[in-house]
This record gives sequence, structure tokens and C-alpha cells, in this order.
Amino acid sequence: MATKKVTKKAVKATPKKKATKKVSKKAEAIAKVKAFKHKRIAIEPVPHDTLTELVRVTAGPEWASELFGKRYVSLNYAIMAIDTIDAERNIAKGAKYVGKEMVAAGVTPLDTTEIETEEK
Repeated sequence: MATKKVTKKAVKATPKKKATKKVSKKAEAIAKVKAFKHKRIAIEPVPHDTLTELVRVTAGPEWASELFGKRYVSLNYAIMAIDTIDAERNIAKGAKYVGKEMVAAGVTPLDTTEIETEEK
């Protein structure tokens, strides 16, 4: 019986890929144009040594004018402030609409200034 000599093939070492940080699409967009928009309000990053995520609200519609120029520690806090202002605006619109509906239905809106309170 003849024995065969076993030979090993040389395996090429593949170069290791460098580990890259996964960045979200939102972060890439902010880095590309140096601004981000949320509900038509522009938010721009502010360069700072210790607060790396510092942002400033720069422009937008009139209803958000009280936020213009304000700085926030991170993008999340800026978005929360914008959402809060927008929610308050929507609530005010709804209250106005309900008042008009009540008048149209013949129910007069409640005026709390004429109500006497009992004091003990």
C-alpha cells in the first residue's frame, strides 16, 4: 500500500479592518451641513471645550421665537423644548376651538370670575 504525503496549503492572512464608529444618519446629516431641523426650527452645534454636544436654536417660525438664541446641553434637550412649545400651542388652539363649539351649541362658556367661593 502506497502512502501519500500530506501537504498543507498556505493560508493568506487577511488584513484586519479598522473598527469604525457607527454613526446615525441624523448625526451624519448634522456633521455634513452643521445644522439640523426639527419641526422647521434650525438647530446648530456650538463649539465648546467641555460640552461637546452643545447646540443653539437659531431660526424657525414665529411661534418658536422665544427659543431663538437659546443654547441646550444636547440635541435631545433642544428637541424637548421645541416639542413643549408646539404642544402648548396645539392645546391653546384646541381650547379656542372648544369654546367656539360651546357657543355654537348654545352653552355659554364658564366665567370663573363671577363664581363666589365659600370661605371658612
